[in-house]
Amino acid sequence: MAKENLFLKKAHQMGLLDSEEVAFMADVKCSNGNAGRAWFFLNENLLFLYEPLGLADFGECIETLDLNQTRFVKGSGFIFYTYMTLSADDLTYRFQNFAQGKRVVALIQQRCKG
Repeated sequence: MAKENLFLKKAHQMGLLDSEEVAFMADVKCSNGNAGRAWFFLNENLLFLYEPLGLADFGECIETLDLNQTRFVKGSGFIFYTYMTLSADDLTYRFQNFAQGKRVVALIQQRCKG
């Protein structure tokens, strides 16, 4: 019998995930000088950035990117070097070192419309 994933359940209850269940942790750098590690959740065309509380929980929302207003600059799902660069509101975001690289990059690229 499969165990219920409480992390994903919490994210669904908060409206952070759609049916694709894309949740990943990555290193992020922004052109405004902010940098660090964060949890990312994809729900339709919104990408939510949350502060990590360990490896299995998340805290406060840091930022929300509307992918309708975001441009996918470049990315790679190569297993040993996953990254993607997004541009929104005159800021550039670079995400690195995340799991499910090929899947995540493809979905984000598909949903960016800016």
